[in-house]
Formats: sequence, C-alpha cells, structure tokens
Amino acid sequence: MKVWLFLFAILYSISGSAQSEFCPILPSPSSFVQLEGQIRLTDTLLVNTGTLESTSKNYLQDRLQSLFGISLKESTVSEAIQFQKREINEFTYSILISEAEKNISYSDNESAFHAINSFIQLIQTDQQGSFIDCVMIMDQPKFEWRGMHLDVSRHFYSVEEVKRYIDLLALYKFNKFHWHLTDDQGWRIEIKKYPKLTEIGGFRDSTVIGHYNDSPRKYEHKRYGGFYTQEEIKEVVKYAAERFITVVPEIELPGHSRAAIAAYPFLSCTGEELPVPGLWGIFDDIYCSKDTTIQFMKDVLAEVVELFPSKYIHIGGDEAPKTRWKACPQCQANIKKNQLKDEHELQSYFIRQIDEFLASKGKKLIGWDEILEGGLSPGMTIMSWRGTEGGIEAADQGHPVVMSPTSHCYFDYYQSGHSSEPLAIGGFLPLEKVYEFNPIAKEMTSEQAKFVLGGQANMWTEYIASMDHLEYMMFPRAIAMAQNLWSTVKPNYDSFLAIYTKYHEKFLDRNKVNYSKSIHYPELRISRAENGIYTQFSSGISYGPLNIFESVKSGQMSFKNAFIYSPDDSLFIERARNQNEVKEIRYNVTSEKMTEPVSFTILAHESLGLPIDLVTKPHPKYTNSGSLTLVDGIIAGDPWKGNEWLGFQEKKVEFIVDLTELRKVNGAKIGLLDKNGSWIYLPEKAKLSGSKNRKCWKKISTSEFSGEWDGRTLNLSGKTRQIRYVKVELEAMDVIPDGKDGAGNIPWTFIDEIQISFDEQDEN
Repeated sequence: MKVWLFLFAILYSISGSAQSEFCPILPSPSSFVQLEGQIRLTDTLLVNTGTLESTSKNYLQDRLQSLFGISLKESTVSEAIQFQKREINEFTYSILISEAEKNISYSDNESAFHAINSFIQLIQTDQQGSFIDCVMIMDQPKFEWRGMHLDVSRHFYSVEEVKRYIDLLALYKFNKFHWHLTDDQGWRIEIKKYPKLTEIGGFRDSTVIGHYNDSPRKYEHKRYGGFYTQEEIKEVVKYAAERFITVVPEIELPGHSRAAIAAYPFLSCTGEELPVPGLWGIFDDIYCSKDTTIQFMKDVLAEVVELFPSKYIHIGGDEAPKTRWKACPQCQANIKKNQLKDEHELQSYFIRQIDEFLASKGKKLIGWDEILEGGLSPGMTIMSWRGTEGGIEAADQGHPVVMSPTSHCYFDYYQSGHSSEPLAIGGFLPLEKVYEFNPIAKEMTSEQAKFVLGGQANMWTEYIASMDHLEYMMFPRAIAMAQNLWSTVKPNYDSFLAIYTKYHEKFLDRNKVNYSKSIHYPELRISRAENGIYTQFSSGISYGPLNIFESVKSGQMSFKNAFIYSPDDSLFIERARNQNEVKEIRYNVTSEKMTEPVSFTILAHESLGLPIDLVTKPHPKYTNSGSLTLVDGIIAGDPWKGNEWLGFQEKKVEFIVDLTELRKVNGAKIGLLDKNGSWIYLPEKAKLSGSKNRKCWKKISTSEFSGEWDGRTLNLSGKTRQIRYVKVELEAMDVIPDGKDGAGNIPWTFIDEIQISFDEQDEN
C-alpha cells in the first residue's frame, strides 16, 4: 500500500475538515485538507484513465474543453493524473493532487463520475491561466435518494432542455430525476396503445395568464403543448444513466387526470367530454375506480415500465377530490363489493391494484403521502410533501420514505422578498431555509430514521415557462439541497455562503446558468424597540457602506433625507401616538456592488412593534418573524409572498396585543388574505375584545364580514373601551366545501398587519 493511501485513512478519520472555506467543492466532501503547492495547467492535461469507463472519460473531456479549453491526452508518465479503481468503501472516491502524486481513486463507476465533477470544481483561473491547489480529499454520499423533480405537464420542456436540466443535476451529485409526465394540463409521454393521450391530451387550447388567484382571470387563447415519443424517452433515460442519474417517471392517478379524461372520457365517472384545462388547480373529475379504468392504467404502465429501468414508478396519489366518487354508482358499488369503509379506502383499493401490477413487473410503487390515508400495501414507498408527518407515519409502519416537505423543498416558491422576483405560486423559501433541511426529521426515533432513503426538491412549473426562469428558481437553492443530501460533514450556513460566493457563482457563470442573485441584495430586518422598532439592512453577503435615501410622508407633509449607513447600524422608527402622527417611510438602498436600488416601505402606525402573544401558533411553513410580522409596519403586497404573512391552518386563531398601558380602544384593522386558489380563505367570524388585566374580557366588536371587508383589510369598529390588552379571535370554516379550491381540506388563514384604532380624544 502506498503512503498516500495510509494518509487517506488518517484523513478520513478527521471530522470537520470539510468545513474549510478553502474547499471549493460543493456539495462539501467528507474530508478535505489543503496541501502546500499549486499545479499549473496547460491546454493539454495528461491522464492515465485506466479503468475509467468511456462515457465518463468523454464527459471529463467535454467539460474540460467547454469550461477551460483543456484537452485530454493519454499518458503513462508519472506526471499524468492516475484514475484507479480500488477496493474502498462503496460509492467512495478520493483525490490526491500534490507535486509528487496525482491520483483519483474510486470504488465503482458511479463514484468515479462524482470524482470527476469534484475534480472539475477544483480548477480555478487567474490572469496566468488555470491551476489546481494541492489537496487531499475523501468523499462519499450521506443519503441514497438525492432527488430533483421537474413538472413538464404545466409547461413543456424539450428533450434538449431536459438534458440540460440533467446536466445541472449531475454537477452537484444528484442521482434521482423525478420526471412528472402527466397532469391535468398535459399528457407528455407517448403510449402506443392509447394514441389519443398525446394527440388530444398533450395539448390545451388556452393557458391562464398571471396568477391563478387573479380576478378576473385572463387567458392566452393559443394551442400549447407537446410530448415525448418513446424513442425520446429512451434517449433521455440513457443520457441520464451516463451521468449516474436514475429517471423516476410519475404517471398521476387517480387525481390530476383531466388530460387523460379529455382523450378518453370513459375513464371518468360521468363520461362527459371535457377539454384539457388551461387553468391550474385541482379538479373534481378524476379517474373512476371501475375495472375498465384500472385496466387502462395497467396498460399504460405496462409500456412505461419497459421505458424506465428505475425500480421505482411514481403514481402520484395526491389531491384527488372524492366528489365524483361519492355520486358515482360504480364507485359506490366498488366500496360495497370490497367491503371498504369510505372513498379514502376506495383510493387505497385503486392504488393496491396498481401496486400489485407493478410488483408483477419487478417494480416498486412510490407515491405522495396522501396514499397513506386508506392504508398501504407492504411494498409501497412514501414521498412526504405536506410536511414530515406523513413520512414519520410511514417509517413507523416500516415503509421507505423520501422527505420532500413544502417547508424546505418547493423551489417554485419565492426565494426573496424583493420586488424584482418573478411571479411565483406563493410561499417563501430563501436559501438559508433550504440549507436547514434534514431528511431525518427531528421528531423521528433512530428506528424510524432507518427508513429514510433521502430527500428531494420539487420544481412545479405553473409559473415557470422557460429554461432561464427554471434555472433562476433552481440555483443556488439546488446547491444547498445537494449539501443536505450528500454531505456527511456539512459546513454551517455562513461557511457555505462564503464557499458559494467565492467559487460557485463563477462556476455557474462558466456553465452559463441563469442563477438568482437575490442573496446579494440586502434584506430588511426588523426588531422590537421601546415605543417602536429598529430596522437593519442585512444579508448573508458582506457589504461596504450602503447609501440610504429616505422619503417620509406624514399627513400633508413630506421630506427627504440621504445618508451613509453601515450594515451593522440600526435605524429607530417611533410608533405613532395618534392617527395624525402616522408616517409612511420609504427607503431606497444602494451600494457599489448593487446594480439597482432596493426599496422598502414601512408604515409607522399606532401599533408598531407592540408585544403580541400568539395564543394560536402559526404553521411552521409561515412563521416568518413570529408575532412581529403583525406589527412590523410592512403592508403585504399583491401577489402574496410567504414572507409577509403569518399562516394558520386551524379552526380558530387567537392572539393578544399588549398596549403596554391603558388606552381607549374602539376597533382595529386586520390585514387578511383571500386567495382561494391557494386554499387561503377569509375567516367566517371575527371578534375583538378588550381587558385591563387579561382576566375579564369585554367585547369591542364582532364581524361576519358583512361590509367590514374592503378586499384587503377587515375593519372592526365598536364600543370604546379603556383597556391594556386587545384580543383578536378569528374563526375559520371547518373544511373547504365541495366545489371550492382545496375542497375537503382545512382552510388556511393568513394574517398581516394589525392596526389598533384608538379614540381620537385619548390623551393617556
């Protein structure tokens, strides 16, 4: 055994060495040590590829040539980089670059490919050309399932664009490509037995413009669509396999099936002829549970399994309203015949038929966590998206789990609060929050954790119509996700950010990736202060002095001010004492590193910064700044972004505002969101009460939204009370009714700013 192998054995036992900010590789390797020296590269790189398979060798040559203009030349001289397959741990690779030796070792072809991508990331450039710092690296992945998803049904991506997507996954060591091929808005895979699936189901006559929640909605009346032939599917699968990425197809059932029903109306409960919809959302018309529909699905999947070597076939199973099934004689007969409890068990019956069929073909069924609701067959795998609870439940039952919760894994959400962000579905998922993700939920026992295969980020494309936009939503969040799924030793967020900005923005530029630069713009951070708030402009990026241009409007008066501001400084904004003192303050922020100013507006109203006790806790997805969100002076805009609201999925929401002293109160204005397409509904009732001591409460006002709602704010006014505490109670409907968006689910209640109304003659 050579000395360097012995050194690697020692190196591998060193914990935390991958956290060095000198390491340019992401996802971060298990072990990294920088050595003395530097290797200069010419336009020809000498290599002894040895056992390296031809596809990986070609990939290395293509990447070096396209990124750095470097060609490979086979050589047996000692100066050549030696590629060697060795008996080391599975999926492990090592890299030693020194003046004495240059070795890349690997356990198998897959680890060799990952080693190549790490080696490419080691190459840096300066005015003299390309070079590599001398290093010692040993690395292996943490999780088996390192996935990225792409929805091609809402918006279609060509074969070349899909290949581009796969190339981007390969750069950061993802190994699963979840290809969402069918949905309400388009059927994208050729099925020879049922040609109408693509002839009719592959195209729609219109597409909604703007956001689903817009009223009135607008449409582009233009034929839109496309599909992949089976030969193209094989081409993509082969292309991905050469990059050691498994393509996992998703064929949705029983919901999200309008495109298939448009092609073959007999698949539904009613048999009604329906178009392929150009609107997003959830539709009542789903596959009927009758035998002919189940046989249709088996016929479809019989062709699918021949195209995809993946052992997993994803069948969806999410968001399937039972409205049609409840009224369908055939579905009700199926419930009775099979002694099922209800429509949820009927869905499980449907899925079990598919599971048995896939098992007969040597495949495993994976589905979204809704398939838990009527019981699982022994071989099923769960992909948990509605949180981690479904994954925990499945693991507790002994089922494999892939974690993909919306809170950390939905890249169609906004990634910053800046006005320059392109339209998105809603929600808020900044880079830092992605980096917090761990597929093993903190609530899991060690035994449950054994069933976690890994995690996955999802790219739904209702609002992502181009490859440029797709890349913008994907990066740099995909790199943070790769860290979570690959790195056995993960640096803290600040270290990750330093590595990313120092090395990987340049790397993405070389790869011509249209990544988001939102982390370079300052965020407005707000904290409570006595009689108001402190504001601070900060981000993960280190800035020099910021230029602040302040505009203030107060009643009929306005004035402006300009000053230099350090990111460590705080600005105090005083709470208005009465309505006449309310000010609107607008900050335009610039610096030498910013290409355009960023604007922030704060309303310095009478409740600014007041303490609030959230008796009902917000959903973990929408906690934002906690109770401060309700009195931070930031009035949420439209379209809604998740960082501006507190979100609750509870029947009753209650919170108490502490005025800190006795005041005469006669009402309040409460910002509420009404966006039914996102399952966000107005509460049915609202109540405002007051107390001097939080023990005895007296009603100030109640509302059932008859005239008090102005489309943005609930205005509650009533009896004047001299009080210190104001209690707000909001009561939502039990469940969203049939025929409404999100039917059968608990509605969301979203709350923004609360502004207490004081008696104008209050002199306390």
